[in-house]
Parts: sequence; structure tokens; C-alpha cells
Amino acid sequence: MRKRYKVWLVIIVILLVITLLIGVTKVLFKKDNKIKIMNSTNVILNIEDFGYSLDDRDTEYMKEEFETLKKVLSADEIDYKEYASCLAKLFVIDFYTLNNKINKYDVGGLEYILSSKKEEFLNKAMDTIYKDIIDNTYQDRVQKLPEIKEVTVDDVLEEEITLNGENVNAYKVEMSYEYVVDLGYDQKGVLYLTLDNGKLVIVKYTPGE
Repeated sequence: MRKRYKVWLVIIVILLVITLLIGVTKVLFKKDNKIKIMNSTNVILNIEDFGYSLDDRDTEYMKEEFETLKKVLSADEIDYKEYASCLAKLFVIDFYTLNNKINKYDVGGLEYILSSKKEEFLNKAMDTIYKDIIDNTYQDRVQKLPEIKEVTVDDVLEEEITLNGENVNAYKVEMSYEYVVDLGYDQKGVLYLTLDNGKLVIVKYTPGE
């Protein structure tokens, strides 16, 4: 009897161990599956003649303002003050909405900046506002980050500025903006835009003015 009891005891222990191993394997497999889901973005809309694009990760507010820009640029005669306003709004939305960015290198608003100014702007952004963004490559980030709720264009002025040693005409756009949740980020700013090969580009941005 004792021998038979011991045999059954061993069998029960083995079954328990197998059950436990199966359970642990399932948990690890599920976690592994989650890790393998990488964060990615896809372009869903283009304004091809101007090189502007919209991603699937962009906010609804960004999508609305992008449609407004598209209408402005499709007019028979472009209103450049309105164009400057639209571009300024899109820049602020994209630049200050950090909760949809993958990491600190994923700086928003770069496509609106003069090509010769992009590297300087990128480096400054990564050293300041984007510096503390936790990597979200595998969609597992737990961090409070800002999202722009609304941008208000307070004024659009035509001014002459110095760019690369030359005097050029520019649009000065003064803005104020608010967030879905106020986390202490900039709430005002001034953008300067000039024409470059038929389209407006940002040549200077000063936050907090």
C-alpha cells in the first residue's frame, strides 16, 4: 500500500509540475508577444506639391488643421497670410504633442523648417523639450507627456528679416496655445516664415514671447 501511495504521490507531483510549467510558459509567451509589437507610423495623406504629410499617429486636431491647410493651398490664388497661419498651427501641434512620439529623436515639425536650419533645430529640441522622453519603441511607455488641444494665432505681420546675411520678406506669426493637460510646457511663441522655392518655410521660432 505504501509503495502504491508513493507512486501516486510522485505522479500527482509530476502533474502539478507540468501544469505549473505550462502556465508559466503561457505567461512568458504572452509577454514575449507584447514585446514584439513594435511602434510604427504610416503616412495617410500628402499634399504632394508642397511636400507636407500626415501620419496615422497624428491627433484629430492635427488632422483637422491639415485639411484646412490643404484647402488653403488648393485655392486658385493662395492667401499667404492664411498659409502662414496654418503652417504655424501645424508646427506647434506636431512639435509640442509629445505623447505620440516614439523617442527623443522623433522630433515633430521638421518638415516645415528651412532645410539648412533643420539640423540645428533638431539638436536643440533633443537637448531641451524632447530630452526626457522615454523610449516607446515597444508601446510600453508609462509617462505623462503633453498634447496640444488648441492653437490660437494672435497676429500675422509682414516684416523684413536678415537671413544668411540677406534681407528677406517674412511673415511673423504670434501664437498662444493650450494643452489637453497643462504639464508646464510653453504656451506662447513667435514664428518667422519665408518663401523658399514657392512654399513657406519656418526660419526662426522663439518660444515664450
